[in-house]
Amino acid sequence: MAAISNPYSNQELFWPIEFRQNHVKTLQGQGDARKPFRRQIDLWWCALCLGVRVGRRTRLGPKEKLSKFNDGGILSSDPWRITHLELLALAEIGEEGLDNPSATIQMAAEYAATGTSVIEEICVGAAEPTLTLLTQLPDYL
Repeated sequence: MAAISNPYSNQELFWPIEFRQNHVKTLQGQGDARKPFRRQIDLWWCALCLGVRVGRRTRLGPKEKLSKFNDGGILSSDPWRITHLELLALAEIGEEGLDNPSATIQMAAEYAATGTSVIEEICVGAAEPTLTLLTQLPDYL
């Protein structure tokens, strides 16, 4: 299989700072079955997909209201994510999105910001966030 190049490797990936401070640790954890996401990129990607499904992008606030959790190099660990981002960029931005990685990541981050509110609504306060997410997520699909 041919290697997929990653034009997003130099881009920064962000959470809204309040979501990271209040909820990321509750939802992400190695080996804890009660935490639905093993890695922060998995949580971010789920939020991105939910935002796309809901069909809404939430504008990100100023940089001081954002918290960097990784850079786009992490996308290479699951190369299909790069393909998905490029397809989403084509659909949303057009061909010029493929030549502008920062615009593509900005779009993805805005969808993820929408999705974080969905995940927050479903999981926050749940004794079993994984079970709660799995049972309530179909309502958003």
